[in-house]
Amino acid sequence: MIPHTIAMKTETESKPPPLGGSRTPFLHSITGRLVAGVVAALIVSGGLLVTMALWLGQQSVKAEQEQAAARLVQVFEASLHTSMLQRDLPSLQRTLEVLGQAPGITQARLLNVQGDVRFASHPAALGERIPLACQQPDCADATLQNHWINTPQGIALQVRYPILNRSQCGQCHGEPNAHPINGILMIDFGVVPIGLGGSRQALLLGLGLAALLLFGAIMTWTMRRFVTQPLQHMADVSQRLAAGDFDVRVLASSDDEIGRVGQQFDAMADHVAQTVARLLKQQQFLQDLVNAVPDPLLVIGPDWQIRLANTAYARLIGHDPQTPLRGCCYKVGRGANEPCPSTLLTCPVLQARENQTLRTVMELRHRDGSNLPVEIDAAQLSFNGEMLTVEILRPLNEAIRYSQEHRLSTIGLLANGVAHEIHNPLASIRLALQASLRGLAKGDIDTDELVHYLQLVDSQIDRCVATTQRLMQMSHPPSDSLVPVEVVAAIDDTVALLGEEARMRQVSIRFEHPDQAIWIQGDNAELRQVFVNLLHNAMHAMTQGGEVRIEVETSNASMVLIRVIDTGVGIPPENISRIFLPFFSRRADGQAGMGLGLAVCKSIVDRCGGTIAVASEMSKNTVFTITLPLALGIS
Repeated sequence: MIPHTIAMKTETESKPPPLGGSRTPFLHSITGRLVAGVVAALIVSGGLLVTMALWLGQQSVKAEQEQAAARLVQVFEASLHTSMLQRDLPSLQRTLEVLGQAPGITQARLLNVQGDVRFASHPAALGERIPLACQQPDCADATLQNHWINTPQGIALQVRYPILNRSQCGQCHGEPNAHPINGILMIDFGVVPIGLGGSRQALLLGLGLAALLLFGAIMTWTMRRFVTQPLQHMADVSQRLAAGDFDVRVLASSDDEIGRVGQQFDAMADHVAQTVARLLKQQQFLQDLVNAVPDPLLVIGPDWQIRLANTAYARLIGHDPQTPLRGCCYKVGRGANEPCPSTLLTCPVLQARENQTLRTVMELRHRDGSNLPVEIDAAQLSFNGEMLTVEILRPLNEAIRYSQEHRLSTIGLLANGVAHEIHNPLASIRLALQASLRGLAKGDIDTDELVHYLQLVDSQIDRCVATTQRLMQMSHPPSDSLVPVEVVAAIDDTVALLGEEARMRQVSIRFEHPDQAIWIQGDNAELRQVFVNLLHNAMHAMTQGGEVRIEVETSNASMVLIRVIDTGVGIPPENISRIFLPFFSRRADGQAGMGLGLAVCKSIVDRCGGTIAVASEMSKNTVFTITLPLALGIS
C-alpha cells in the first residue's frame, strides 16, 4: 500500500547535488567577503599611511623652515636695531632689501604698531596696512610668530617678529613699560610643495605599502585555505543532507576550531539520520493505522488540498488505493471546479473553522458517475501552525443498515424479557379467572374469595400495563432537543424490563440510589437504551451467573455519577482503548455481536454533555462509569 499522505520527499524531487556542485556567487560567499574586507582594509591602511607620511613630511619641512627663519631673524635683528637707534633710515631700507633678496625669501617688511608698512624690500608694499593681532601697548604676544599660509602651490611661511622697545629707544618711542613694541618685522618665505619630504620618506612609504599587500595576500590565502574552504565543504554537505542524502559526512581531520565544528556537524548528521529513520517508521505506522480505520478518513488543508486520505476513502470514491490522492477535495470528491457554495451545501472546511466540530450530510461523486450520500463528522486540527480539517465519512446506506440492525437487536433482546414479564402475570390472571369460574359454577365460592381473585387479576393487569408503558418509553423516537429526565426512574424501569432475563441467566441486579429524584438534561428513550446496553453487556460477561450492581450518587452540586459494576470475566487490557469503537465486539459468551452497543452509548452520553469510562480487572469485575451534568432548577 502506498501511503496516501505527504511523504518527506516529493515525487518531483531531484537527486542530491554532488559535493561542490552548487557554488555561491563570489561576492556573496565568505571568501569574497573576506577578500573584499582585506582589500578594503589595505586601501584604508594605505590611505592612512600616505596621509601620515605626507603629514610627517610636512611637519618636518615646517620645523626646518621655522628653524631657518628663526636663525635668519636673529642675524638681521642687530642690524635693524643699530639702524633704528641711529635713525639711519636709508640703512634700514637697504637692510630690508638685502633681507628680501636672501634665498627662500620673497618679501621683507617693517611695520609700525598700527600695522602700516614703513619699510619694505619691495617699494610697492610701502604704505600698506596689515591687520595685526597685537596692536595694544600691553599686548602679551610680543614673541616670534610663525604663520603658515595654504596656497594652491603648497604652504608658505610668514614670520612676524616683534621689535622690542628698549631703554635706548625711549627718546623716540617712549618708555618700554608704556610702549613695549616699536614695530613688527614681517618676512614672507617661498612656497614649500606638499610631498613626501624626500626619497627616504618615499622609500619608507613604498615598503609600507608592499608590506600591506604581502600581508593581505597571506591573510587571503590563509583564510581561504583554513576557513572558507572547510566552511564551503560543510555547506555542500549540509545541502546534500537537506536534499535527503543522509550518508554524506564532513569527515574533518584537523583539530582546530573548524575541525571540531566539522566533527560536531557529523555527529549532528548521525543524529538527524537516526531521527529521520525513526520518523519514517512512525510515519509509516501512522499511515498504516489510518489505513486500518474502516471509515473513510480525509485531512484537508486551508487551501482545500488533500493532505491525507486512507484507503477506505479511496475505495469509497472508486480511486485506486495504490495511487496517492492529490488535488482539491471538491475536485476529487465531487468532481467540481470550485469549493461548495455556502448557499446550497455545508462546506465542512469552512464550517469547521467556525464551529470547531461539525456533522453534516452531502453527496460525493463516484468515478463511475454515481452519487454517494455520506454523513461527515468534521473537526479542526492545528499542525505546525496550520489549521487542518479532519473528516470522517460514513456512507448513509451502511449507517442506516447498521442502525436498523442495532434497533432490531435491541428490540429482540427486550422482547424476550417483556415476554416473560407479561407471560407470568397472564398466567396468574388465567389461574385466578379459572378458579373464580369453577367456584361460581359449583356455587361454593364466597364473596371474599371472589374479591381476592379479582384483586389478583387487577394487580396482574397493572403489572402488564406498567411493563407495556416502560416498553413504550423505550420505543419513543429520540428528541431533537434535551429535556429533563429522572435518572432513578429510568434505571428502575430498565431493571424491571430486564428482570426476567436476569433471572434466567442467574444474574442478580442490585440498584443503590439516593431517596430523592435526580434530574438530568437528556432524551428519555436514548438514556434508557444506554442502561439496557450496559446491563446486557454485564449479563453477557457473566456466563455462569453473578451480580450486577448499579450505583447512583451525586459527586457535587452539578454532576451525577452512575456506575454499572459486574462480576464477570473482565476486559483484556489491550481491548480497553477500543471498547467504544464502532463495530468492535468481544463478547465473553462467544456470541457474535455487531459492536455498536457501546459506541451508541458513548454517542448518547456525549450528546448529553457527559462522559463514559471503563475500568476492568480480569476475572474480577468491570466498572462502567457515566458522568452526567445535573439539570439545575429541578427538584
